[in-house]
Formats: sequence, structure tokens, C-alpha cells
Amino acid sequence: MKKVTKTVDPVSEELGRWLGRRDAFAAIAGRCSAAEAESLRRVRDSKMYRNLGLTWEEFCRTRLGTSRQHIDRTLRLLDEFGPQYFHVAQLAHVSPDEYRAIAPHVGPEGVRTGGAVIALIPENSEQVSAAIAELIRREKRETPPAPPLQVEAVLKRLESAQEAVWSLTLDDVQRNRLYTAVNGLMNAAESHGIAMPEW
Repeated sequence: MKKVTKTVDPVSEELGRWLGRRDAFAAIAGRCSAAEAESLRRVRDSKMYRNLGLTWEEFCRTRLGTSRQHIDRTLRLLDEFGPQYFHVAQLAHVSPDEYRAIAPHVGPEGVRTGGAVIALIPENSEQVSAAIAELIRREKRETPPAPPLQVEAVLKRLESAQEAVWSLTLDDVQRNRLYTAVNGLMNAAESHGIAMPEW
């Protein structure tokens, strides 16, 4: 009887190795991104950058090589979702809006689906991606679209918020939270072509 040897396509084998490495790098990158965001939040909140004689804007531009808006956007994601957002974003490539829809199903231990929890580790990257995709599909089916806000209603809310802010007495933590909220509002305004002054 002739022995049959299985031949392995070198291209497929190389592709498999590359995909495995990519999944591992994505998981590590997610953890690094989360750790970096947490470190940056400490730098911002403690105002360590002032020791260099720089403003937050200058520190982001000269020491981090990016805009303050980009860093603040990253820190808002950390504040809203926690470090697991960065793990999921790297493994499953979700947008902040998609993550927001499925956030109740994600925790530090992993993604909860079908009564089980899938840990956010490289070995589970395919399972995590499939579970996230299914959760997003399910949320889209179950969530009716929100009615669009009318411009006048939004402007009235902003005017009310402006009046309320004038009367606030804030501690340092509240000041930082207000800064993050105002910065987010500025970014949203810029997305509509409204140029905001630099701080």
C-alpha cells in the first residue's frame, strides 16, 4: 500500500502563521493602548506636563507628536468604556459607536454571549470577533433608530448648560470632567465645520 503524504501549501502555511501573529499583536496592542491611555490620563489629571513648562496642548503636540484633540478623544473613550474598550477595538475592530451599543456585554473578564464569557486573549481573537459581530447585528435589529434632534432643541440645551456652568463651584476632579465634556463638545462642533479657538 502506497503511503500518502499530505502536502502543505507554503503560502497557506505562511498566511496562517501571519494571522496568528497578527492576532497576538492585536491583543498586546490593545493592552498597551489601554495602559498608555491610563498613563496619559494620570499625566493630564495631575498636570505633570506643567513641570516641563508646557500647556496640555503643547505637551500633546511636542512630546506626544499628536494633537490635543486626538489624545482627549482617546481619554474620553477610556473614561466612558474603561480599558477593555481598547482590547476589543484591537481584536474586533469596532468603532466607538458600535462598542457603545454592545458595552453592557463586555467586562474586564471578557465578552458575555450565550451564557458564556470569552476572555480577551489572543487565542480567542476569532471567537471574540465573531461574538462582537453577532452582538452588533443583534443590537442593530433590536434598537429602533433615535429620532433626530432638532437644531433649536440642541441650542436651547446648550444655552441652559452654559447658564448652569456659570453657577458651579468645582473641585479638581469635577474641573477635569467638565474640561473633558467641553472638549468633546468642541470636537463635535468642529465636525460640523465650526472652527474652535485653541486653548
